[in-house]
Amino acid sequence: MGEGTYTLAVGRTALLALLLLSAACVERRLHIRTDPEGAAVRVNGRDVGPSPAVWRFHHYGTVLVEASHPGHEPEQRVVELKTPWYQRPVADFFADVLLPKRIRDDHEVSMRLTPLPDMTEEQVAAGRERLAAAARTARSEARKRP
Repeated sequence: MGEGTYTLAVGRTALLALLLLSAACVERRLHIRTDPEGAAVRVNGRDVGPSPAVWRFHHYGTVLVEASHPGHEPEQRVVELKTPWYQRPVADFFADVLLPKRIRDDHEVSMRLTPLPDMTEEQVAAGRERLAAAARTARSEARKRP
């Protein structure tokens, strides 16, 4: 092998390595917005933070998004993160490894939380009494068991 051939081979190898190292990948994100803003957001049981929130993911499929905010009913939503064409077998190799730019695959979900009705002091007191009565009944039942 001549010196010129060797230099050409090293140059091509270096270029290929540079391409692979500089190759971007697919950045997958789920943007979660709530009304009202600031709701605590969880995806698949893990805290994501207050809304608006961004959850980065690696795999497509179904996820459970939950949002809760004081004074509002909690909300749950099943979200299907569909696989785009460039993430299907064969095409995904080019998108993840060889394409020299970053691809952003953004998905969005918006959730409107329902405000809880205002309760009067009498309603709160009645609820407390029902809870205390249920606790007394449970204790009484527990004592009867051997």
